[in-house]
Amino acid sequence: MKSESIVHATVENVARGSYGKLLAYLAARSRDVASCEEALADAFEAALEKWQDEGIPENPEGWLFMVAKNKLIDSQRRGQRSLNFIERLIVSEVDRREQNSEAPVFQDNRLKLLFVCCHPAIDSTIRTPLMLQTVLGLKSETIASAFLTSPSAMMKKLVRAKQKIKLAGIAFAVPGPEELPERVEFVAEAIYAAYGKSWDALGSSDSE
Repeated sequence: MKSESIVHATVENVARGSYGKLLAYLAARSRDVASCEEALADAFEAALEKWQDEGIPENPEGWLFMVAKNKLIDSQRRGQRSLNFIERLIVSEVDRREQNSEAPVFQDNRLKLLFVCCHPAIDSTIRTPLMLQTVLGLKSETIASAFLTSPSAMMKKLVRAKQKIKLAGIAFAVPGPEELPERVEFVAEAIYAAYGKSWDALGSSDSE
């Protein structure tokens, strides 16, 4: 049995280093960022409980991914939605390699997620906050403070933006040469904004 402080420190370190990577990997398949955030939040919560009793797994990132993926599948089944997403999630070649590996290696889709967040279909005023939350894991309260608005107003804008990604079916891909210059500006803005905040302010993202 691991001490609570060791487990909390491990979970915090994984959240800081892998949250955006895991979210991008899951969302690249479903394009439902909000649902992926909820599943990932549940996975981190489960880690806090189970790792204390069962020990910290050798591959914490892989453990969190599998738990989050299973929660997504359960959510899809409960909602009686199309099984297409479930089938893609389970039987893709990448997932088969992960399931057969003791230490899954995830394709890093964070760059693609950055470009999704600054897609022309997304309101320009919310692109940077959206990237700060989904890729870097900043809480909506922290983002709201940085952009001089209320947490409730910021949260509503973030929720609408995530719904837009899902409903518009925005592809997780790096844009072509004709679109790249404009969207790179927004990516750069988010990076500058992130470095303008103290790294101590970084935490696990909320999923509202």
